Amino acid sequence: MAEPPPEPVVVLVHGAHHDGGCWAQVVRLLALRGVRAHAVDLPLTSYDDDTAAVREAVRRAAAGGRPVVLVAHSYGGLPVSAGGHGADRLVYVAARMPLPGRSPAELTPRWGHFAYRAACAVRADGAVVLRPEARDVLYSASPAVLADAAVRGWRPMWSAVPAEPLADPAWLHRPTLYVVCARDRTVRVEAQRACAAEAAESAELDCDHAPFLSAPGALAALLAGQAARAVQAARAVSAPPTSPAGTTPSAGSTARSTASRCRWRGGAPA
Repeated sequence: MAEPPPEPVVVLVHGAHHDGGCWAQVVRLLALRGVRAHAVDLPLTSYDDDTAAVREAVRRAAAGGRPVVLVAHSYGGLPVSAGGHGADRLVYVAARMPLPGRSPAELTPRWGHFAYRAACAVRADGAVVLRPEARDVLYSASPAVLADAAVRGWRPMWSAVPAEPLADPAWLHRPTLYVVCARDRTVRVEAQRACAAEAAESAELDCDHAPFLSAPGALAALLAGQAARAVQAARAVSAPPTSPAGTTPSAGSTARSTASRCRWRGGAPA
């Protein structure tokens, strides 16, 4: 009898100016569902540093063959796209989902709301920081006490949206769910829906830009579903189907079949 696959782990990547603590409610709710989750603290010192942090977090999470569901919020979609190839499934939450051949920096004006851009300032040392008015833009539908706590955790950010296109973003090769935040006042909802049209699956939550504060239960339910599907896929790999002649397909043919199922159609996300 085949051994059951290892338990899945959900790796959570925050967006600009935040840290892994913003995911605390989601981590707790996933634990209540029996799903292990870990939040990453991006250094926010550069895009390359953030990408390296994602890649290392996925490597550690996957130790022992654990299926990994990698979740990106907002800016976090860029380092996840660049460093998330080792994950089994991807989830983008109001997140950047870059397309090969398109500069993410050039698409920025079509991505964020003017009110959010106006709430950003650049310090003398080059770090981007948030003005107090960013609170109501980011957390317009979140409980006030949670929004206030999030503001106290804001971090300066030296990481910049890259000008160079990503040659091979991870979402082209992994089953991907895009979560649209339908009451978002930070990222344009139409830009999110353009990304969602490129993903294998999409869902919409009636929430602001921070569903980890405004809709943690609904978000945790979506992520638990993705974790369950990662386990199902791991079971299928551990017991591959046989061919009509009763022989096991070759590793090469299995890999080609998987790649053809996981490479989604092209287009122009925001």
